[in-house]
This record gives sequence, structure tokens and C-alpha cells, in this order.
Amino acid sequence: MAAVLLALLVAALLGEVVARVAGFKPFAAQPADIRVEPGGKLFRTLPVGGFAHFPGAFKVTLPTGYEFRLTHGTNGLRVTHPPPAPDAKARPELWVLGCSLTHGWSLNDEDTYPWRVQVALPEFEVVNGGVSGYGTLHQRLLFQELLKQRGKPAMVVVAYGRFHDYRSTNVRIWQKGFAPYNRLPDLTYPFARLNSAGQLSYDAAPATYSEWPLQRLSALVHWLEQQANIGEERRVRSHEVSRALLANWAGVCLKEGIPFIVAGISSDATPMLEWCRAAGIKAVDISVPLTEPSNTNAPHDGHPSAKANRVYAEKLVSFLKTNGFPPMRPE
Repeated sequence: MAAVLLALLVAALLGEVVARVAGFKPFAAQPADIRVEPGGKLFRTLPVGGFAHFPGAFKVTLPTGYEFRLTHGTNGLRVTHPPPAPDAKARPELWVLGCSLTHGWSLNDEDTYPWRVQVALPEFEVVNGGVSGYGTLHQRLLFQELLKQRGKPAMVVVAYGRFHDYRSTNVRIWQKGFAPYNRLPDLTYPFARLNSAGQLSYDAAPATYSEWPLQRLSALVHWLEQQANIGEERRVRSHEVSRALLANWAGVCLKEGIPFIVAGISSDATPMLEWCRAAGIKAVDISVPLTEPSNTNAPHDGHPSAKANRVYAEKLVSFLKTNGFPPMRPE
């Protein structure tokens, strides 16, 4: 028995050395110290589960000292233009739903791509439905809430990234990055899965992440945990869940006469866009390579820069105009 234990110990030590030489490190959850003024918070829990932005005007300061200002309307969604005149005429609405890339994290209001789309299409009211941390499921839930609040839009654009798959299924890959930044202790996180019949099912769970023992000390343990997380994501078929969510959503919009477009906002969205086109869903690639330094706000933040957002807006507006979208609704 002693010989077996010694052999296991030696194997573990060798594995640790190999893991570290290969560049793997123990887990370190070190959320950035982000300052929000006023109030210190940007997010609130929703009674039905999930979360949303607080309304109001805020200044956000990142650890590097970089500052940006953002404004959320009374519904918690980011504004796309200055306050309208009291007698302004109502316009048909174009909803752009997405995550922090659509919300415009690390940018001032006027540098976000929904704001720029609004400038390019003044005959429409562009609604920025981007919320940091959202996946396709959460965008769909927001869409349903907006329908209750605002009625049918002239058109819906869903900004999709491959990383949204993990969020929609709430697998450990996503929990691991989300939990350290979560400041809502009672948050319940909605997620979707495919059941044995291949149909969508829905549930919710506390927004937590359970670490493996020793993963903060051992690079080998952390690597093994990462491999297990990848295996879990494959088992729950996160990408197929996103396909089902988009197909269901597109079907609802078709029935209601609402034009529906999927816009790929990450460079790895191509497989989903190709699938959408094959399924008869309009799709466009608006992505830029975020490996190019000028396309992010690095070193302050890794989110897309004002330059990248200009490209997002230009590609989206060009696609809409080329394809005759969005159609004007009759008075």
C-alpha cells in the first residue's frame, strides 16, 4: 500500500511539474475593483429570476483609472440618443438585443454601436437591449418583457457570440467567470437545456460556482477541472441549445410578423450564422478581430473599442439597407 501511495504521489508531483512547464496555473479568482458612481451598483435582481441594469446615469472607473459614462433609461436599458423633445413623434422600433458588447461596456453612450445605428436610421427608435452577462436565453426573456411593455417592434436584431452558448446553459465554464463578479447574493440564474426528446426545457439555479479542492494551489488540479468543464459543456450540447432557442424565437417572430435577424458579433460565430441561413433565418457577420489591439480598450479593458463599434454599426446598417430592412410600418 505504501508503495502505491508513493507512486501516486510521485505521479502527481510529475504531473504538477509538467502542467506548470506547459503554462498552466492554479486557479486565481481576482475580480477587478470597479468603482460605480453613484450608488456603487449597476445591477438589480428581477422578481422572476435573473438580473437587469439599474436605471440612471453612472460614471464607471476601472482599476487603471480609465473612466466612462453610461446612461440607462427608466427600464434599465442603455440610451441610444439624447432625451427627445416632449412633443416628439413616436417612431417604429428596432430592437438590438445582446450582451455587454451590445450594451457597450467601457464606452461612453455615443460610442456604442446601437447609438450609431440610431444616428444612421433616424426614422426608427433603436432600443439597446444589451445587458452585461446575458446569453441568448436571457435576451429572449428580455424580448418577451419588452413585448409586454412596448408592443411589437418593427424588427429584432439578436447579437450572437459563441460564448453565449455557455451562458444560456449555465455550465461551469460560465459559472467560473461570472460568480466572482456577482454582487447579488440572492441571484437566481435562468438556464435552458435539451431534454431526452431533444426539446428545450427551462430551469434556474443560484448563481454560484463550486471550486474543486486544491485548484487554487495546483496547476494540475486546475487543468483537470478545466477538462471536466469542457466535457460538461459538450454533454449538455450548449451550441445545440442556442440553435433551438434561436429557431424557436425566429418562429415566434415569423408568426407575429416581426422581421428577425441574427448578427454574429464574435469572430467564432460563423458556424451559427451558416446554420441560421440554412434554416431560413436572416444572418449577418458584423464581427471584428478582437485580437487586433485597436479593436479593444486594452490595456484598460478587453471589450470592443469605439472603433470596433463603428464597424459593428456600419456592417449592420449596410446589411439592413441592402436587404430592405427594417420596413416602415404604416401610420
